[in-house]
Amino acid sequence: MGAWEIKGPARGTCKSWCELFPELSAQVERIVAPRGRGIAWEGTEIPAYRDRPANIAGLLDANVQRYPDREAYVFHPGGQRLTWRQVGAQADRVAARLRRESGFAKRDRLCLLTLGCPEYVVAYLAVQQLGGIAVPVNLGLTAEGLAAQINKVGARILVVSPELWEAKLSALQGQLPSVQAIFITGAGPAPQGTRLFAELNREGHETPVRESVDEWDLCAISFTSGTTGVPKGTMAMHINALGCAQNIVNASKGLTVDDVNLCMPPLYHNTAVYTDFMPALLTAGKCVIMSAFAPVEAIELIAREKATWAVAAPIMLWMMMNNPAFEQHDCSSMKKILFGGHAASETYINQLHQKFSPTVMVNGGSVSESTALGFALPTEDAIRKITSCGLATPICEIAIFDDDGNEVTTPNVIGEVGYRGQQTNAGYWEEPGKTAEVFRRDGFVLSGDWAKIDEEGYLWLLDRKKDMVVRGGQNVYCIEVENKLYLHPAVLRAAVVGVPDHLFAERLKAVLVLKPGHTLTPAQVRSHCAAQLAPYEVPEYVVFKSAIPTNAAGKTLKPPLVDDWGDAASTPVKRLQAFCEALPPNLMGVAHFRVDGAPVTPQQALAAVAGGEALGQRILSIIEVQGVVAMTQPDEARFRK
Repeated sequence: MGAWEIKGPARGTCKSWCELFPELSAQVERIVAPRGRGIAWEGTEIPAYRDRPANIAGLLDANVQRYPDREAYVFHPGGQRLTWRQVGAQADRVAARLRRESGFAKRDRLCLLTLGCPEYVVAYLAVQQLGGIAVPVNLGLTAEGLAAQINKVGARILVVSPELWEAKLSALQGQLPSVQAIFITGAGPAPQGTRLFAELNREGHETPVRESVDEWDLCAISFTSGTTGVPKGTMAMHINALGCAQNIVNASKGLTVDDVNLCMPPLYHNTAVYTDFMPALLTAGKCVIMSAFAPVEAIELIAREKATWAVAAPIMLWMMMNNPAFEQHDCSSMKKILFGGHAASETYINQLHQKFSPTVMVNGGSVSESTALGFALPTEDAIRKITSCGLATPICEIAIFDDDGNEVTTPNVIGEVGYRGQQTNAGYWEEPGKTAEVFRRDGFVLSGDWAKIDEEGYLWLLDRKKDMVVRGGQNVYCIEVENKLYLHPAVLRAAVVGVPDHLFAERLKAVLVLKPGHTLTPAQVRSHCAAQLAPYEVPEYVVFKSAIPTNAAGKTLKPPLVDDWGDAASTPVKRLQAFCEALPPNLMGVAHFRVDGAPVTPQQALAAVAGGEALGQRILSIIEVQGVVAMTQPDEARFRK
C-alpha cells in the first residue's frame, strides 16, 4: 500500500517527553506546513517549538554579535581554533565569492567530500547564507558511488580533500556534468582542473550576502544511512535541523554557551551534523570536531578541552571506557552523554555511570527521513525500560501502522512505526515515487521498522522490516534476540541475522564480540537464550569475531555477516570447518547443503573434503567463488541478488 492512502486520522499513541516533563509543553505549539513548497505532507498540522530561529544563517549572525571572541570550533588533529568572529568573517567571504565568481544561487547544491575540518564548517555555513543546499557525502563510498550521489543532486560545487580527490574522484572528473567548480582543502598545490579552498577564503573584505531564507527552505540533502538498499536523498529543511538541535538541548536537560561538545562521528553523517554540530551552533557553545574517531584521542580531547557533552555511537563509548588510557585522563567534565544505534544493556549503562558519573544518559534515535532524533529514553528510565527506545520528543508524534495503513492503537501489537513533527523532512530529492511510498499525506513518515508501543506508551523497536528473520513461518525480531544476548555479562557486541535454509527458509545466526578476558562456547550462548526466548528464537549458528562491521553511525552492517564464519575462516576449507563449528552437533547430520541439486549434510561435506573426493573439490570450489551460503540458499526470489 502506498503511503498516500490514508485510512482515517492517526493521532500517535506513543507517550511524549512533554507528559513526563510538563515544563516542555510550554515550548511547543501547533503549526501548519505551507503549500506549494515541495513538501510531501503540505497542509498538515504538526507540533513544533514555539520560539524557534528562522534559519541557520541567522544563528551564526547572532553568535558573532553576542560572542565574537569566544571560541566556536576546535579541529582535531589539525589543531585549528576559530572564534565566532573568525567563523563569521570566513563564511561571509566564501559566500560572497561563491555568488560572484560561481553564480551560486538559492537551492544550488554544494557537495562536501572531506572529513571534519575548517573548510567543511565554513563551506556549510556559507551555503546557508546563500540559501543553498549542503550535501555531505559518505567518504567510504567507491568512486562510482561518490559520482552517483554528486550527479543525483546535480551539484554545482565540490569541496574535496586532496586525499579523496587523488584516490577516487580525479579519474572521474569528466563524469560530473553539473559540477562547475572544485575546491580542494588544505595548503595545496591545487591539482589540474581544481582550485584551493584557501583561494576562495582568502583575506580581504567582502560585502556579506544574505539570501532570503525561511524555515521551510531546504538546507541540506542527507543520503539515507541505512545498512541495506540504495541510499535516497532526504530533503532537510531549516525547520528540521533546528528542531532536532532543540531536541538535543532538551534531552540534555539544557545546554548553554559554556558547554563544550565533542563531535566524534564523521561530519558526513546525520548524527554529527544534527545532534552535535547543530546544537552547538544553536547554543553558541564550543564544538570540538574530530576528523575521524580514535578512542585514545577522544579521551585526550575530553580531558584537554573539558568537553561536557557528546552524542556518539555506543561502540565509540565502549571503546573509550574499555581502553587503558581512560583511567589515565580526567574525563570528569563529560556529564551529558547521548547515544543511539541499538538498545543498551544493563552492563553498558552501569559502566557509563561508573566511568563518567553523568547527569544525563539518553538513548535516542530516528530515521534519516525524520532528521536524527524522534524518540529518546530519558535518564530516569535508563534501567527500568532498558531495551525500550523511550518516548516521543516534544515535537514528534509516533504511531504504529498495520499493513493496510490503519493506525494500531492496541498496546503491544506489532506494526510499522511512523514519525510526524517538526523534524520530518520534505521528501526524497527528485524521487516522487519513492516519496509517495514513505511520506504519508498526514505528515507521518514510515520508517521501515517493526515496532510496538507498550501499555505505558513507550516505543519498542523490534527490527527492520527487510531484516526480520522468518524461520519456519515464525517471525523473529532480531533486536529482541540481540537484547537478550546483551544481558550476558561476557557479551560486548551482538548481531543477529538469518542464514538461508532449505528446510526453514532461514535459521537464526548470532555473531558476537566478547569482552576482553571473557570466553563463551556456542552451547553456552544457546543455553542463555533458551532461558529467555521461545525455542524458534534461539540462534542455531553462533559465531565469535573480534569486531562487527558498522557504518559511520555505528549501525551494524548485517548483510556481510550472513556468510561470515569468524576471523579465522580465511580459506574454503577453514570456512567450511567454521560453518560446522557454528552449528549444534545434532544438526551436523541434517542436509543443510545442496550441491548441484543433491542434498549434502555438513558431516558428509567434511568427509568428502578430507578424503579428497570429487564432491569435496566441488564444495570447495563453490565456497571459493560463491561462499558457504550458496549451498544453503533455497531457489527463492527473495534470496536472489
